[in-house]
Amino acid sequence: MSRLHKRCFTIVLVMLLTLGIYAPVQAQATSAGGGYWVPDDKIKQATELMKQGKSLGELEIKQDQVQQKEGIQTLDELMEADQQSKATYRANLAPPIKTAVGWVPPEFDYDHILTVDECRGSPDSSSETGYIKNRYSFCWSHVATYQVPVKCIGGICINAGVQFQFTEIGYGSNQSRNMRIYYTLDDIIVTDPALNGAKLKIDMVCESKLNAGDCKEDPGYPPTERTIAHWKNTNFDTEIFTSEAPPATDSNPDQLGYMEFWPKLTLTHSARKYKKSIDGIKQTVRYDSAKYMFAFPNQYFRQGAVFSKATPVFNVPITKPEFKMLTEAGQHWKEAMDHPEQTKPQMVGKNIPGAVGDSTLTRMYTKRHQDEYNLNRNKTRRICDREFGDEDRTGKQCDEYPFASTWEGSSTNGSDNFSVRMISADSNGAAGTWLGAWYAYDRILDGDAFNVEVEAPEKIATIRSEGQPQDGQDNRSSDNFTIGNIPPYATKLQWKIVDGPKEAKFDVMKDISFGIDETIFYDLTDGTESEIKTSEDFYIARPKNTDGESFTVEVYAIP
Repeated sequence: MSRLHKRCFTIVLVMLLTLGIYAPVQAQATSAGGGYWVPDDKIKQATELMKQGKSLGELEIKQDQVQQKEGIQTLDELMEADQQSKATYRANLAPPIKTAVGWVPPEFDYDHILTVDECRGSPDSSSETGYIKNRYSFCWSHVATYQVPVKCIGGICINAGVQFQFTEIGYGSNQSRNMRIYYTLDDIIVTDPALNGAKLKIDMVCESKLNAGDCKEDPGYPPTERTIAHWKNTNFDTEIFTSEAPPATDSNPDQLGYMEFWPKLTLTHSARKYKKSIDGIKQTVRYDSAKYMFAFPNQYFRQGAVFSKATPVFNVPITKPEFKMLTEAGQHWKEAMDHPEQTKPQMVGKNIPGAVGDSTLTRMYTKRHQDEYNLNRNKTRRICDREFGDEDRTGKQCDEYPFASTWEGSSTNGSDNFSVRMISADSNGAAGTWLGAWYAYDRILDGDAFNVEVEAPEKIATIRSEGQPQDGQDNRSSDNFTIGNIPPYATKLQWKIVDGPKEAKFDVMKDISFGIDETIFYDLTDGTESEIKTSEDFYIARPKNTDGESFTVEVYAIP
C-alpha cells in the first residue's frame, strides 16, 4: 500500500471511529455477530448501540440462548413442579343465577388475553415465567436483537442490526387436548436495507414430558420463515399442538399429559454466511381427559389443556352487589382464614389454610374418594349439632371451611383446623353451586392445589387520636401508625371513626426524619374513601369538630 493510500485509510478510519460507525471489539464481541433477548431496562441502550454498529456485548447480555430438551419425567415430578410454582392467577367467575329450580352456575366464559397490548401491559409479560392470566391464557413478550457483521478490518468490526418486539400468546382449551400459540413481530428496525432480505424463521419447539404422544404439531400450522421485508407486511402467525390421550390407569386416571414448549427464532443472511438462533422461555401445558368436569345442569368439559405452572385462586368478590348471595358464605371463609382463633370448634393454636401466601387447599374428587368425603360431611354435621344444637336453625344450614371436597376438610385435615358456622340455606346453596362450577370451569382436578381469596373490606390499621394536637405539637394528634400489607384486590382505603365524635375531621401526615413532615391525606371524615398510600410513619393531624374529645380511626383496604 502506498504512503498516500495508507494516509487516506487512516484518515477515513479515524473519521469513522469519531462518528461511531466503527467500534473496537469488546471482550464479549466476536466477528460472528450474535443474537440477544434484550432486558427491558437495556432496550434503549441496546438500540443505540445497534444503530451505531457497535456490539451489544458490552451490555453483558447473554447471547445465542438455546433451550435444552430434558426428556421424559414421572407424573409425580411434573405435578410437584406445578405446585412449587410461585405464580398465581385469580379466577374471575360470573355470579350464580337463581332459577325456579334453585341456583345454577353462570355459563363458562374464556377470559383470554385478546391483544398484544394487553399482554405487554402486564409487568410479568417479559419475566422468566411470562404472564399467566389464567389457566387458558399465557403470554411472553421480549425484544430480540440480531447483529450481523458487515466488515471487520484489523480487529475493528461494523455490525448491521435487526431488532423487533416478539410476543407469543398461548391459548388452552376446556373442550379439547389442543393448545394454540399466536405470535407477532412489532416495532421492526433494520440498520442496513440489505437485511430486509434476511430470512427469519419462527418455530415453536415442543417436548413431550410424560407420554410419547404429549406433543404433536398440527401439520396445517408449520413453522414460518419469511424475509424481514415480508414480516413487516405480515407480522403474525400461529402454531397448534395436540396431545394423544394415554390409557387411563390407576396411577393416571385422568389421562394426564404434559408438554413443554418454547419459541426458536433463527435469522439467516446467506450473503454474510450468518445464521443465529435464540430460544425464548419454556412454558408448560397439562392435558387431561377428566370425565368429571361437569357443571349443573348440563355443561360437560371432558378434555382440556391448561397452563399448569400457576396456582389458581378461587376469588370471591362479595363486595360487588351482583355477588350479594355469596356474602354470608364468603364472610365465613374469610374470617376462618383471618381469625381462626375466633371460629368454632375452639382449639388452641388453630390454623386454617387456604389464604393466598399461606398453605393451599387440595381438591378431593368426591366420587373417587367417597369414604373420605363422607367422613368430612359426618364430622361437620356432628360438630354443628354440638355447637349450634340449642339455636333456632330455621332456614339455615351448616357451612364448613375448608370445603368438604378438599383434603383439608374437617376430618381429612387430621385435626380441628376447620370452621363451622350457621348461614342461610340460600347463601350455602349458591356457594356450593358456584364452587362446583369453578372446579369444572378451571379444570381443578383431583389433587390440584388452590387458594381462596374473599374480596371484602380488610382492616389494616387502628389508631387512637387526641381531639387536638398533642402538647408541644402544631399538628400531630396521634402516635405513628402503619398502612401496609394491602390485599392485591384492594383499590382504595376507607377511613372509619369507630369511637368518639362521628363528625370529626382530620388530616394524615407522614413523619419525615430530618425533614419537614408532609400531609398525605386532607379532610378525612367517617366513611371517606381515598387512594392507597403506604408507610410506617403516618399520624393523625389537625383534628376538627371534636370538642376536644379523643377518637379512634380504623383504616380498611377495600375493592
